[in-house]
Amino acid sequence: MPGDPPAATLRGGGAAIPDQPSDDTFDSHFLTELEGLVAESGVAVSGAAAGAQGASGYRATVAAFLAPLAPGPPIDEPAFLELSPAVLAERCNGLIAAGRRSPRRDAALAVESFVVFFQALVPTLSPEAAREVKATFFRLVPTLLQMAWLDLGNGSRREDGGEALRLLETILLEISSVRLAPAESEMVFRSLDQLATLMAAGEHALARDVVAAPLLEILRKNHVARSLYRIMEVEVALQRYLKEKLRHATPRIRIPEDLPALTDFRPLHVFDEEGLDGSPRSYLQVQLPDIPVLSEVVVHLSPEDGSADRRLRLDGLGSVPLDLPPGVYAIGLLYEPVPSRGA
Repeated sequence: MPGDPPAATLRGGGAAIPDQPSDDTFDSHFLTELEGLVAESGVAVSGAAAGAQGASGYRATVAAFLAPLAPGPPIDEPAFLELSPAVLAERCNGLIAAGRRSPRRDAALAVESFVVFFQALVPTLSPEAAREVKATFFRLVPTLLQMAWLDLGNGSRREDGGEALRLLETILLEISSVRLAPAESEMVFRSLDQLATLMAAGEHALARDVVAAPLLEILRKNHVARSLYRIMEVEVALQRYLKEKLRHATPRIRIPEDLPALTDFRPLHVFDEEGLDGSPRSYLQVQLPDIPVLSEVVVHLSPEDGSADRRLRLDGLGSVPLDLPPGVYAIGLLYEPVPSRGA
């Protein structure tokens, strides 16, 4: 996604691993999958779009949401994208308040959850991504109001709509956590346009099965590929550093002898902090740009004396206590997503 995500907090200065060059695409296979999804789901969208014209959408709430800031016609999508944060919050709060007046409380609660999610997500995005996400939200508003107020018929249709919204939340979280190249970003948001069109037509199962679920699978596969690429960069940089600085032919460290040398190495950095008992404690911190969930990374240390391996999972800042007995350890990084992710 455009815009630089915040890097892990680091102590001290020093050169870090340079960001990935800004190419047209990170992964040509990823872009090909996105293009294929847009083409395939476009068939379903073209067949369903005509049905969207008959949606009623509860005029009073829609009128309040689209009310002009000054005398004139209701706001359109370009005007919505230019709303100040305060006015945007006011319009979203109006949707929540209207949903709470609905007699269909279960459906209204699902919609309220999505609106709150949208409000929390937008401030965390880059300007370009925030604009695209707000555009998708604007197109979904009539559908959200229908879901909150209208009788959608059988229970399976209501469940399909709620599941499509939950998948959309997960998709938006995935794309907010990585920088997409321009061509990739365009394909992703074209898919979201198709999803919004299908939902507006009441085709919630199609929106879920044809667009949302396949798009989420593509994004997650690419999330893994990008994470592995960044981990490989750090491992290569570490091996070069250890060879040049300490003359180690393989990536290994001696504890405690080599720790001072790692205080000046930004990608994999050792520092000391005072513990709760007042005594100094060593920490290992890994800089991994473009990996938003640093706790998915494990530092693997294998003692050369044959004793049990150590697996140190990073915290949210990419740090972990380095409480190891003296010895020589082969060191590497593993990508192990936490079990709860995407559950």
